[in-house]
Amino acid sequence: MSRQTYATCFKALFISPIALLGFGLPSLGQPLMPPQRTALQYNPPNRGAPGYTRNAGSRTGPCGDLTAVQPTQTNWGETLERHPTFGIYLAESAVNLTFELREESSQEILHQVTFDQIEGPGISLYTLPDTAPILEPNQFYRWQVSLDCEQFNTPNVQYRGVKRAGGTIFRRLVSEQLQTTLSTAAETEKPSLLAANGLWYDTVHTLLLQRLHQPDTERWINDWQNLLIHPMVQLNNLMEAAPIECCLASSCVEPKSTSPSVSPSDPGTSTLL
Repeated sequence: MSRQTYATCFKALFISPIALLGFGLPSLGQPLMPPQRTALQYNPPNRGAPGYTRNAGSRTGPCGDLTAVQPTQTNWGETLERHPTFGIYLAESAVNLTFELREESSQEILHQVTFDQIEGPGISLYTLPDTAPILEPNQFYRWQVSLDCEQFNTPNVQYRGVKRAGGTIFRRLVSEQLQTTLSTAAETEKPSLLAANGLWYDTVHTLLLQRLHQPDTERWINDWQNLLIHPMVQLNNLMEAAPIECCLASSCVEPKSTSPSVSPSDPGTSTLL
């Protein structure tokens, strides 16, 4: 397990762009969609993921507005990434938010990190660092963020306990056909391609990066809303949420690790989107 703590310069969990694996293996039956421009339509895979719905969506109240950007009806999604990116929504700024990643079958904690300060309101992105164990292909992992409720106490209202949100992630191998399609597609087309192929985490990451790097457009707004209102997603409360950009991980103080990280062997190579 790797345990890390970041300095207060981490006001948002935002890191480098998405990378794709260069495996020439089949995509386990997932459909490949044509590269022409179509409205973004999320096509969730049907893999019989393990159930895990506790605190998947948002809750009301000062301590409750912590949301894992994750389909609320299935509470799981797929990625092509060895070190994927996770979306976390906070309705207001908070301190001491902890992220942890567990192996599904054993529940062993593979990676844990605490951020001293997180900005809000907005969606922060956290990408697993290179020092964290990679996600093995064709396996499920559970992730969770937790927040101490007492920091939101007021003279009139006292909160107790810990608020948690999270979900399940599955890493899929990229097929040669999908790799080729993505590598030749325009940047504006990639969210639709990723969504059509059921890659939830990669779709969210790519869409929010586009929003950070360019002003809102009608096309981007339509894509974001189509993703959030999907019957398996139902994150309508995030329609107006914007991604937060702060310092990058590489700009912050080097984190302290309390144990060596594990890096399982992986024959793949990375190709930048």
